[in-house]
Amino acid sequence: MKTLILYSLACLLVVSQADASVPVISTEGGLQITSSDGAFSFKLGGRIMWDVDSFDGVLNRSNEGSRRLSNDLRRSRLELGGTAYDEWKFKFDIDIKDKPGGSNVHLHTVGVGYTGLKAFDVFIGRTKEPFGLEELTSSKSISSIERNYFTEATDTDSQPEFGIRLDSKGTRLGWSISLFNPAGGPKKSDGNDRIAFTGRWFGALINADSKTLHLGIAVTDRNIDQPIQQKGFALDIAESGGKLDSSSLTINSDRQWGVEGLYISGPFSLQSEVFVKKVGGANGGPGGDVHHYYSQATYSLTGERRGYKAKSGIADIIKPSADGWAVELVGKLDHIELDIDGAPTEAVSGYLAGINLYPNKNVKLMLNVIRVTSEKIATDSADDAATVISTRLQLAF
Repeated sequence: MKTLILYSLACLLVVSQADASVPVISTEGGLQITSSDGAFSFKLGGRIMWDVDSFDGVLNRSNEGSRRLSNDLRRSRLELGGTAYDEWKFKFDIDIKDKPGGSNVHLHTVGVGYTGLKAFDVFIGRTKEPFGLEELTSSKSISSIERNYFTEATDTDSQPEFGIRLDSKGTRLGWSISLFNPAGGPKKSDGNDRIAFTGRWFGALINADSKTLHLGIAVTDRNIDQPIQQKGFALDIAESGGKLDSSSLTINSDRQWGVEGLYISGPFSLQSEVFVKKVGGANGGPGGDVHHYYSQATYSLTGERRGYKAKSGIADIIKPSADGWAVELVGKLDHIELDIDGAPTEAVSGYLAGINLYPNKNVKLMLNVIRVTSEKIATDSADDAATVISTRLQLAF
């Protein structure tokens, strides 16, 4: 925390000294201080997300499937960022959670970016890999409490250790490519850091005031060069519930690709992605394929249009009008399966109905009801289904 305080003071000092004129102070969406010439800025924001989950059946196998109630401070994040000399960007986000035995503070996104090149922007540090539409959508802006099963079940969901990412500057067609050391800091056989390659290409074929049609494709090679043991998928339906883990394989390769689509028309949106993960068996063992798809529809009863950021090809949150609350309905179908050579298919399917309430632009209340079924995950004598009721209180500024 001392480092955080010193960093904040240093940013404020840079902004205040950058221009002899009085800096501009804004509280719109957080505290932002900008030099009068706009070349320097510093912004302080954050988010708090508190989840309460109720679940049974296959998600509570340790207690014979009885219903369980639990709560989780999912995110408590302080976000610092800004600009220097117009073209330099900096980001410093930390997660703060109270864990048994003491508090746990860790870096989420941290790094420096440069926007002065004509063709693309550069970011060096710790940020998301460019893989998947829903994964790249901010946790503040996703329509369901949990992201889709594939994103939640693979390591591309976790913030990598460090790396470099290049992002195009286009507004209708765009791309992102990156080289990152994946989550957990895995090593190669020679002891060097493992560097995964990830790329995404996307475009908004239509992007008008009332309609948007977005399509994209992403690929990643996890760059495994030695045999490791890995589950096909390790899935959370409710963050505090029991995991739905598939079988493990000993693999020596992991390659993934995905196709994404988003259609927005007035208060209605339809979003879908398809993912495939191919892992090669090591030491003569079997390989396997993970197949996944989901489709999600939302409708704003109060007429707001879902946001879309054309430059990055990412969906955004709906914004309630000044007249009152916004109300959004959500429906989602999710399915993931693992096919291992010579073994039965293991699968999980989920059906979600939800409602999101927005009292204002900084507060979001979420309710999800999910019916989940599994195949070859639980033992033959255990329940293979569950009903989940999840709620979230979200504060973001």
